[in-house]
Parts: sequence; C-alpha cells; structure tokens
Amino acid sequence: MRFLVVLVLFPLIEVAVFAQVGGKIGAMWAVFLTLCTAFLGMFLIKTQGFRIITQVREQVAQGQMPAQTVLSGVMVFICGALLLIPGFVTDTLALIGLIPAVRQSMAAAILSKGLIIRNAPTSGRGQQGSGNVIEGQYRREDE
Repeated sequence: MRFLVVLVLFPLIEVAVFAQVGGKIGAMWAVFLTLCTAFLGMFLIKTQGFRIITQVREQVAQGQMPAQTVLSGVMVFICGALLLIPGFVTDTLALIGLIPAVRQSMAAAILSKGLIIRNAPTSGRGQQGSGNVIEGQYRREDE
C-alpha cells in the first residue's frame, strides 16, 4: 500500500516542483536544467561505473572483500539513474547521494545493519569454512 501511495504522490510532487521552478526561472531554463542533469547522469554512470569496476578488481586481487565498494558503486548507479529521470526532486536526491561522504556513510550503515548478507569464504567443494570435519557420536539425555 505504501508503494502505491509513493507511486502516485511522487510524480505529482515532481510536477508541482517543476511548475514552481519553471514559474521562477522560466520554462525553457527549467527544461534546459532537466536536460543537463540527464546528460550528467549518463556521464556519471559511465565514468563512475568503470572506476568502481577497477577498484573492485584491485580489492579482489589483494584478497579483500569489496562489499563497501560494490555498494558504493550501486548507489552511484542509482543516483545516476535518478538524474536521468526528469524532475528537480529526483535530481536533488541524486546529488545528495553523489556526495562521497554521504554515500560512504550510507554504505557503512547498510553493511553494519546486516541488510546485505556477506557469505563466508568457501572451499572448493562448496562447503563453508576450512573444510575440516569433526566426527563424533551423540546421545540424547532426555530419553
């Protein structure tokens, strides 16, 4: 139900803000700014995407877990996609998300809350851990 409310209200808010900005600076300037942010979004998706892929490869080569870098890259991609959507509200949200300190703190918060599950390293046989097996017997005491 919340999603439906957001789905209906968000475009209405975008149109209202666009009309207000267009009334203040002029319709042609509002359209020009919208087109500029769309091109900025395409540029950021392209350049930042390649940068993030390079960082992930370097971290994997060093044996590090690139979870925060990958999450930061996903957020850059989302912010770039928000810049492609016409409207000033989405552009504002995207520009806030593109601030490195904001993006890194959001990524750290998501990882610390466990919203993204990181798997333990696995052995070649698909079992988790080091592959050591401890065998034994047990007996239930309550019988």
